[in-house]
Amino acid sequence: MKNGKARSISICVSDIPKDRILKHENGKMYMNLSTWDSDDPDKFGNDFSVSMSPTKAEIEKRKSGEKVNRVFIGNGKIWEQKEMQATTEEDHDDLPF
Repeated sequence: MKNGKARSISICVSDIPKDRILKHENGKMYMNLSTWDSDDPDKFGNDFSVSMSPTKAEIEKRKSGEKVNRVFIGNGKIWEQKEMQATTEEDHDDLPF
């Protein structure tokens, strides 16, 4: 297994605007999210924030110079994964069974 980084995310589902939940033809519900990595963790130790991805209309408004607020719905932490060593039967020779 490679070393890497994992993210744990907490979102507030009650803050998700219902019109931003997309229903696919297969009946499943989706939403587009964006994350923003912070340079320094906040006072709770969160390394990034989670917001709704901007719509095409919001992107166009930003391009024209209009201010568009993001819909923040959560945050999260990044943590390092340690490489795990595989164990074999030989590693357990001291077990009573």
